[in-house]
Amino acid sequence: MADIEWPQDLVPYRAAFYLRPHVGGPTSPLTRTRKTYLLSKPIWVCRLSFRGGFNGTSGRRALGGRMDSLIIQMQGGFNRVLLWDFRRPYPVGLKRYYSQFAGETYTFSGGRTFRLGERFFIPAEAEPVNEPAAAGATEIVFGGFLPGERTFQTGDYFGGDGRSHLVHTATLADGDGRVVVTFDPPLERDLLIGQAVTMRPETPFKLTSDNADDAGANDSEVDSPVEYTLEFEEDLP
Repeated sequence: MADIEWPQDLVPYRAAFYLRPHVGGPTSPLTRTRKTYLLSKPIWVCRLSFRGGFNGTSGRRALGGRMDSLIIQMQGGFNRVLLWDFRRPYPVGLKRYYSQFAGETYTFSGGRTFRLGERFFIPAEAEPVNEPAAAGATEIVFGGFLPGERTFQTGDYFGGDGRSHLVHTATLADGDGRVVVTFDPPLERDLLIGQAVTMRPETPFKLTSDNADDAGANDSEVDSPVEYTLEFEEDLP
């Protein structure tokens, strides 16, 4: 089994990415009261739709050939593919925060020597530094922000432990520039300082289309666009 890195420029025109809980429980035949229990870990589910052609060398016009190649490599779900929520590849809250620094440069005094006008540059999409968090945690601390600034917002993602995690609450940095983020699902393993990932946090998925063997079926009129819809479920550890 191999992990396939999904090409960053191969973006679906339609996507679903959500956490499916695993619950169960009996229903009373007399009162119809239902008791619900969590049975095991929730699982990420992903559905992606693509549309393009076979008669080009780049972009949408070359999509058909690229999709055929990827689907063959998946081998009906035997090999995993690393995916993220294509609608939110980077946290909306952080993009808002870091955009105020985009294009700004800084020269440091002391320490490292900068030559030929070299500058320190803060991009509009930067990786904030996290503090350590243990496996099973549902909150984590990020630091290095300006005090009082809004950073993450509800619905942002981060990863770094092999799973995507969705942030529950918008946050403001405290006087030390730190924010406490609550999220689900819980961390799968320990995260050390700086190990959290906010840019395209990847999760391993397996192809689970109704007939995964025929996921590569590509019927279309010659010289007309072809459409693919692929369904995936997270490959839990």
